[in-house]
Amino acid sequence: MFDSIGAFNNQFTPVDGGYLYYPSKNSGGKLVTVDEYEQLAAGWRKVAGRRGMWKIVGIVMLAIVFWTAISKSLSLPEWWDSIMVAASVAGISAWLLWASFAPRRLVQDRPAITPPRPASEAKRQARALLNWRFITIALLLSGIAFFGSLNAPERDLKSWAWLIGSGAMFGLYIWIGIRKFQDR
Repeated sequence: MFDSIGAFNNQFTPVDGGYLYYPSKNSGGKLVTVDEYEQLAAGWRKVAGRRGMWKIVGIVMLAIVFWTAISKSLSLPEWWDSIMVAASVAGISAWLLWASFAPRRLVQDRPAITPPRPASEAKRQARALLNWRFITIALLLSGIAFFGSLNAPERDLKSWAWLIGSGAMFGLYIWIGIRKFQDR
């Protein structure tokens, strides 16, 4: 559905002598050599490729089995389960973020060899990373959540959070879809 390998590789523009990488929307392009690019791409494939995703699934499954055995044998309160889930999500997110920021860490002290891209071009390239199938599925799921939360029998904090969050996501993907359609 979402090609994380392709999205990572599309951050680099081939130029003479290597690749051009823009660390942020306000910074100029910085040169990454061919060898550095290949090392970065290989590192990202280890984390977000098929083997990397199976590694994450395996770690999560082991954590679930380990945690279930520990919590049952020690009779821990239920709120410890929430802490374990939060710690697992934080750990996996930190691992993915660390790997995704590897190009930025690599070029942080290098001088820019091109001026910053215009904001419209940077946004267009970001929208190009999302395919129509991903946008359609995101619209469908957020729309179901939004219209389903409109029918909530009572308005408590949880139902308001679902209504606001799913409405924001639904509106965002409508806007992304319109802008992507205009990019043609």
